[in-house]
Amino acid sequence: MKKVFVLAMLVVVTGCTTLKDAQSAKGTGEFRSYPHSYDRVWGAARQVVESSKLDLIVADREGGKILAQKGMSAFSYGENVAVFVDPEGADSTKVEVVSKRSLQTNITAKNWSSYILDKISEMLQ
Repeated sequence: MKKVFVLAMLVVVTGCTTLKDAQSAKGTGEFRSYPHSYDRVWGAARQVVESSKLDLIVADREGGKILAQKGMSAFSYGENVAVFVDPEGADSTKVEVVSKRSLQTNITAKNWSSYILDKISEMLQ
């Protein structure tokens, strides 16, 4: 019985992610470029995260980084989300969203990438 418990705990612990993991995964997320200034896109990205069901943890405008997470619910063990906003020129800005499940085996966790990028697109129209 003790071995089963230890094995179960090992599976749970090794499949966990944190906000740091989401932040470290920059370059691997879903992204879009918007034909708007950095200031306008940053404002839209922050507003989308703030109006979502995510808890805003960090909003670093100068560093172009937004970190947010969703806690555990009846349907999910939670999610960790990193949004990166990078200027590509005077009137073009790239947004990348990395969405990680808090527990990798949690298949019901929401992937926030498309949701956030779609909402930014809507706000910028």
